[in-house]
Amino acid sequence: MVKIILLNLVKTFIFSLIVSIAISCIYYAVVIKGNDYSKALPVIISALFYLNGILLIMATPALFTPNPAIWGNPAWKLFLYFAGPLAYIITNFIAPQPGPNNTIYITAGIVFFITHAIFYYKLTKKVSGN
Repeated sequence: MVKIILLNLVKTFIFSLIVSIAISCIYYAVVIKGNDYSKALPVIISALFYLNGILLIMATPALFTPNPAIWGNPAWKLFLYFAGPLAYIITNFIAPQPGPNNTIYITAGIVFFITHAIFYYKLTKKVSGN
């Protein structure tokens, strides 16, 4: 079970990185018109790689959920699985970054959270046998 959750975390990182890069590039092209996009693209990619890495690290408590005492308790299981990404999103709403970067930070967090939730749903569906 730990291997499946670890694989899901890696998949979440990869999928959310790709989607958040695409969304951020579209956002950059719409909001900041006329600037040199060739210089911005490497910065967007490296920044989102870093942000998604932070979210991945914050989501690692999900690896503790296969413990029988935790798996049987839905409140603990949900807390360990989703607390890190939710804390990231809430922190960005409470203490926003200056300028247009805050939108990119929140977007990266929401995309990661949604991807993480999809893999959680698939995992619980697979474990329950439905």
